[in-house]
Amino acid sequence: MNFTVEKKDTYSVVTMHTERLDAHATAELRSELVLLAGDSIKNMLLDLSCCNYCDMSGLSAILIAHRLCKDGKLVLVSTSTSVGNMLSIQRFDPPVITVATLAEGEAEMLK
Repeated sequence: MNFTVEKKDTYSVVTMHTERLDAHATAELRSELVLLAGDSIKNMLLDLSCCNYCDMSGLSAILIAHRLCKDGKLVLVSTSTSVGNMLSIQRFDPPVITVATLAEGEAEMLK
């Protein structure tokens, strides 16, 4: 797997372990996001800090997470220009919260 999942009290942290958020990396991720939502997880912290590339498949996975968190909160950890560029293509409503570090993401989840 290209990611790990850690369930916290009020949210889950999904951490990617690949530099590329592409079709190969997101196939299992999309399924896992749906499983988390099925477990009543409404708040997700998606850690993309090691990803330096994002294509349309990666954006699709982020869109799925956003949809699944519509009654909660989605926070992305990313400093990648590629991920930022892909996020700018899509206008999220409500906006996706993007932070630079995992610590900032966890603080945002606790707000």
